[in-house]
Amino acid sequence: MASEEKLRAYLKRVVTDLDDATERLRQVKEKEHEPIAVVGMACRFPGGVASPEDLWQLVSSGGDALSAFPTDRGWDLGALHAEDAERGTSYTKEGGFLYDAGEFDPAFFGISPREALAMDPQQRLLLETSWEAFERAGIDPGSLRGSQVGVFAGAWYSGYVEGIRRSDQNLDGFLLTGGASSFVSGRIAYVLGFEGPSFTVDTACSSSLVALHLAAQSLRKGECTLALSGGVTVMSGPDTFIEFSRQGGVAADGRCKAFSAAADGFGPSEGAGMLVLERLSDARRNGHPVLAVLRGSAVNSDGASNGLTAPNGPSQVRVIRAALANARLSARQVDVVEAHGTGTSLGDPIEAQALLATYGQDRERALWLGSLKSNIGHTQAAAGVAGVMKMVLAMRHGVLPKTLHVDEPTPKVDWSAGAVSLLTEQVEWPRTDAPRRAAVSSFGMSGTNAHVILEEAPPVEAQAVAAPTPGVVPGVVPWVVSGKTEAALRAQAARLLSYVDSMPELDPVDVGLSLAAGRAAFEHRAAVVGADLAAFRGGLAALADATAAPGVVQGTVAGDRAVFVFPGQGSQWVGMAAELLDSSPVFADSMRACAQALAPHIEWSLLDVLGDAEALERVDVVQPVLFAVMVSLAALWRSYGVEPAAVVGHSQGEIAAACVAGALSLEDAARVVALRSKALLALSGRGGMVSVSLPADEVAERLQRWDGRISIAAVNGPGSIVVSGDVDALDELLGDCEESGVRARRIPVDYASHSAHVEEIRDELLTILADISPRPSQVPFYSTVTVERIDTSVLDAEYWYRNLRQTVRFEETVQLLAEHGHRLFVESSAHPVLAMGIQETSEQIVALGSLRRDEGGLDRFLLSLAEAHVHGATVDWTAVFTGARRVDDLPTYAFQRQRYWLEAGYPGQADPLDDEFWAAVERADVPELAAALRVDADAPLSAVLPAMSAWRQTRREKNTVDSWRYRIDWKRVANPSAPKLSGTWLVVTTGERTETFDALTAHGAELVHLELDPGSADRATLAARLRELAADAQIDGVFSFLGQTGVAHPAHPVLPAHVAATVALVQALGDAEVSAPLWIGTRGAVATASGEEVDSEQAQIWGLGRVFGLEHPERWGGLVDLPEVHDERTATVLAGVLAGLDDEDQVAVRPAGVFARRLAHAPLGTASAPDWQPRGTVLVTGGTGALGAHVARWLAGAGAERLVLTSRRGLDAPGAVELRDELAALGPEVLVEACDVADRSSVAALVERLTAQGEPIRAVVHAAGVGDGAPLAGTTTAEFADVLAAKVGGALHLDALLDNDALDAFVLFSSNAGVWGSGGLAAYAAANAFLDGFAQQRRGRGLPATSVAWGLWAGAGMAEGTNEEFLLRRGLRAMAPELAIAALRQAVGQAEPFVAVADVDWARFVPGFTAARRRPLIEDLPEVRDAAGAETEGTDAGAALRERLAGLPDSEQARTLLELVRGQVAAVLGHSSADTVEATRAFRELGFDSLTAVELRNRLNAATGLKLPPTLVFDHPTPTALVERLRAELAPEGDSEPTLDPEEARIRQALAAVPLAELRAAGLLDALLELAGASDAAEAAESSDSRERLDSIDSMDHDDLLRMALGEAESAEPWSS
Repeated sequence: MASEEKLRAYLKRVVTDLDDATERLRQVKEKEHEPIAVVGMACRFPGGVASPEDLWQLVSSGGDALSAFPTDRGWDLGALHAEDAERGTSYTKEGGFLYDAGEFDPAFFGISPREALAMDPQQRLLLETSWEAFERAGIDPGSLRGSQVGVFAGAWYSGYVEGIRRSDQNLDGFLLTGGASSFVSGRIAYVLGFEGPSFTVDTACSSSLVALHLAAQSLRKGECTLALSGGVTVMSGPDTFIEFSRQGGVAADGRCKAFSAAADGFGPSEGAGMLVLERLSDARRNGHPVLAVLRGSAVNSDGASNGLTAPNGPSQVRVIRAALANARLSARQVDVVEAHGTGTSLGDPIEAQALLATYGQDRERALWLGSLKSNIGHTQAAAGVAGVMKMVLAMRHGVLPKTLHVDEPTPKVDWSAGAVSLLTEQVEWPRTDAPRRAAVSSFGMSGTNAHVILEEAPPVEAQAVAAPTPGVVPGVVPWVVSGKTEAALRAQAARLLSYVDSMPELDPVDVGLSLAAGRAAFEHRAAVVGADLAAFRGGLAALADATAAPGVVQGTVAGDRAVFVFPGQGSQWVGMAAELLDSSPVFADSMRACAQALAPHIEWSLLDVLGDAEALERVDVVQPVLFAVMVSLAALWRSYGVEPAAVVGHSQGEIAAACVAGALSLEDAARVVALRSKALLALSGRGGMVSVSLPADEVAERLQRWDGRISIAAVNGPGSIVVSGDVDALDELLGDCEESGVRARRIPVDYASHSAHVEEIRDELLTILADISPRPSQVPFYSTVTVERIDTSVLDAEYWYRNLRQTVRFEETVQLLAEHGHRLFVESSAHPVLAMGIQETSEQIVALGSLRRDEGGLDRFLLSLAEAHVHGATVDWTAVFTGARRVDDLPTYAFQRQRYWLEAGYPGQADPLDDEFWAAVERADVPELAAALRVDADAPLSAVLPAMSAWRQTRREKNTVDSWRYRIDWKRVANPSAPKLSGTWLVVTTGERTETFDALTAHGAELVHLELDPGSADRATLAARLRELAADAQIDGVFSFLGQTGVAHPAHPVLPAHVAATVALVQALGDAEVSAPLWIGTRGAVATASGEEVDSEQAQIWGLGRVFGLEHPERWGGLVDLPEVHDERTATVLAGVLAGLDDEDQVAVRPAGVFARRLAHAPLGTASAPDWQPRGTVLVTGGTGALGAHVARWLAGAGAERLVLTSRRGLDAPGAVELRDELAALGPEVLVEACDVADRSSVAALVERLTAQGEPIRAVVHAAGVGDGAPLAGTTTAEFADVLAAKVGGALHLDALLDNDALDAFVLFSSNAGVWGSGGLAAYAAANAFLDGFAQQRRGRGLPATSVAWGLWAGAGMAEGTNEEFLLRRGLRAMAPELAIAALRQAVGQAEPFVAVADVDWARFVPGFTAARRRPLIEDLPEVRDAAGAETEGTDAGAALRERLAGLPDSEQARTLLELVRGQVAAVLGHSSADTVEATRAFRELGFDSLTAVELRNRLNAATGLKLPPTLVFDHPTPTALVERLRAELAPEGDSEPTLDPEEARIRQALAAVPLAELRAAGLLDALLELAGASDAAEAAESSDSRERLDSIDSMDHDDLLRMALGEAESAEPWSS
């Protein structure tokens, strides 16, 4: 029997174990298939897509994001394009680009600018999108540091590292980490501190989908708890276009025509996308948003297919079936497939057939098929994640966007073989019993295929939450924002404001929780506390504008834990904290507990006396009441997560401090405060207390005359002393203070605490408090009796007597707390009475209150809580936002980006052909050298040397000309977010109000509309009208849009009416003394990309506008060109431009974004077309002038058979006869004709005569022009038209009258005045801008045209003589005519529509050109950056620095050294300005590593003459700490006595803080110069010498100017009048 029972028990155990094992196996199996939740997404894609919302807007509207090649990556765009895809070229001119791929915020991630420059932009993009993806998941990325988060990133080689190797910048030490693909994922894990698996996946086009597959597997296996998965592609060079053009794989127009009969290749594109993934069960438990789930995935390879890069249909079928099996779904359960769909004639049919064979069979409803690549191109390593995002968004919106460019499905697929339908139109995605499901495919050209199955998020059980009234909440809540810098903080507020404006149905409580719990809290913080959206809008606007507003608090982190401060008496007020009894259960419960503890010792009700003014005047009532309020406020602070780091009390406040610290039980503390306050009644009526605003030692000295009758009761702060004692002695003290002008006031008490009076009640106190039981506290307790942190076991009756008798040494105790590292103090009282004194104790301390007098509710407390947070306190926000729900789409961090892109070096720095030549010499490669020199391999030295000389001369000339060539680029800049206009704007148009008016008004502007008729605009009439408008309202901005083309001025046909009206408006604004900045709008004045048409009439506005900006920088806003379609979005962007776009003053608004005009080098390099070879008849207008004569001489010797030179006077022009004879001697037939090109009939007659002989005109060089100039304000309409006549009229007549079919070249001589402006030449600049635009206009019509914007030609032309010297001093050097001709030959041979040719000394040009304001136009030129950043070095830096420091007070020494340190740090890290280096930020956070630390040490050694250790930045971890080290060595104690008179030192210091531009603007600069003996500067300024003098003044620093002004210049002679 026993055996049977044992057997039965054994069998039961076996069955149980078997069941357990089966369950465990089931769980393991289930875990392998657990859905993976997508909880966050972030992206960057072409078309300005910067978020998932942007992506959905693009695809749902059928947007096409493909556009022109970027102009700011150093690509040789002129040589890159060729229709027949020659070696090294691309036959497409468009693709999908992230134009801001070079923008990055390295400081945010603790990376130095120098290292950022060396980092592959792919790394930078994924860092930012990873951060954003977590934020969008409601997860603070900082909270994940050290956790098992995986990083799975798809990426491939971008080529950026090759730029590092070619760069002349010192980036040693960063090559490996900057360029290796493993660091794409590794950098993320390192910067964010993730310790899960980290992979960079490179399977070409399928990289990001393979990364998603691996991430899901890792999550299911438990290798990580969260995972980042995504991909990135940035094309640093044009190699992809070149390589696939050579193979014929790129679409001619750069667009993917997926599954279309018109498919002709793919369109290479860029992008970045990141997903945050989590097991579904974890996501639900953690409260993270579930956007969709990954049900299954699979990966395989093509194997040995019919080509290495060719797709394999059977493999695609297999990977689809494997993914379905992994998801445990059938094909018919999937509604739509986001295809690989690249638009190639080979790949698309194979993919479609695989889909028909799998998803197309046995289904009731057809499978929908689409491709995101039709919208954004093939984003390569980011393509898979892009498709996933599109499908997730489609599921959430219930819409399937259409696929573009499918006019007809490809006939290469038998579409009848299955139920598959192309999404040629957008369709609704109907909801059925089953969840929506989608599949995404990616097939790598390396052969790796990936397929994933997505499913919409499972429904969440609705929670019963009372529906709040939209936009209104009971009471108030805080919204918190933060940034790594103050600028970022303001930008974040602006982003949030824009979001709120677009979402009027927001619940403020939900937003508050999401901001507080789902975002990182950085050093610079702010909070807006409000009750409705209107309050939050106002607060956010104030933050964005750096202004003040109610309910807004702002600060920087002082400490994460606060010292709780408890005052004595003085914080009471009638009704204090009564509101909290109703609104805060925590406070009310604490008050009731206090009432219960006090009850045995008092005869009144605690809760009843809060509003009893008479009772609160009694010491035995007010002290227990204050105790209860302070203790209960401390409980309230703790309920919100703010725990005390220490406690400190003032007088009776120490009782509350002891209770809160745990040193006294509530009952014992209540006994002390109640009984002790009763004992004080015995002292009533015999004493008093007085507050005196003097230092403690001065007060003690004053009190000696009263011989102990009054004494110091408390030292609260540096100038806040309380005296107590006999009433009559206090009266005398008050009188004494009044007589000597010392502020003193009586405190409303009739007893004298902390004086000898207290000794009378000592015995009583020791008796009544004998039973209390003090104990060690849980919180550090700092005694204001002994000025130390004490063991609270000593807080017995004797201590509480001493607490009442002895002086309150509060200031000393606060100083001790500061010395112990405490920086944040919170006063737990009904009104702050100690906070100000605490704040005065140390500049490093922040002291806050809890409530305020007459502000005793939860609203006020929450504002204080927010204030504590902005200064660093850790807050439990869940306690604030009970019952709130997360908002998923709040704005992400406002990165403060700057451009980091390697420059290849500007022309003239290196010549690759030169390098190749000398390399051949070193190799002794005779055949290569012979070919280069064009001599025989066995030629003698006598033949080789001349050939080498000629070769060298040719290369030198080629390099010189390359260094003169410039083009105009258009740099995409960030769209203005939440633009904010203010004041009254005058809008000048030719017609009715438009959406522009609504947009400007919606963004804060009050508008005044001035409508005018361009044809009749008159300066005087306009000025009178403007005076009337200005009298009614102060005008803060002017926007003019007079863009009516095709209408001529009635009196001057060559002058467009809208140009004349603009000139009149500019002049009239000056006449009417309207000084507001003027913005001029145009439409079609510029082309930012190929394919855009240019209106050359509108271009004239840009020419004259640039000159006005130089002549009147104080009145200049800028130029803005608007797109053809002017919708609400454009109007909003325009508002942002007018509000200020980082000083950009030449911008174009386009559907793809905002573009800023930039001057860029345009070297031809080694690849160029043959130079222009003239033939037949060539017409040269202005041919007898200096420039025309140079051109004619070259034409005569270069192949022209007949030269026709025109001028107004023909052979009567000076030197014309001699020129004709000189040219005729060279061989061609030469005609010199009198012809006014401004007169159409004269030109027509000439053309008719020339062509009558049957010989067509083969080329024209239009070099005629009038260069007379005057300031715009003094130019009449007739004078303006005269300047336009020859250049503009002549070009139009030649265009209309010449036989364009016969023309080889149509060359226009333009000027740099039209490119960057020239003061006094507004009409000339307008005319030349017209020529530049007209050349592009002709090219758009398929006709030849080249406009060359010339700089200064040597010894000839309109700048000859004195003007040439003037321009030379300003940095415009004269070009040798033969080299200028070489540039002309090249430009026409290259068929360039425009090129600027000028020899500019940028070091001289920049200071003058940028003296009045920034000129972003030239800022991207490397030489300009070099000129701006040039530093002068002293001969003996160390000695000079010591000498300078020796004459400065301590504070100035520290400031001087801090400027030095910040400047050197900026130079080492690559910052553009020392202002970006925060003095208190750790060097490690600034981006320092061992390499840069040594470099900084070396720089400081050179600057100071010291021998500093390599560990300098580790020993002294912040710039401020390092300054103290340098001061100790360079200016030790005793060496810093100021040698100047204190008043003089003060004045010097004040003047040194004022920028020279402000001194000039305020009219004070001349006064300073007058002190230096330059009193006649105004008169002398008209001479060239005085111009040089003023140039020198502009180059002075503050010290130089002050020395000059104070008569201390080395030689005063040059400045004597």
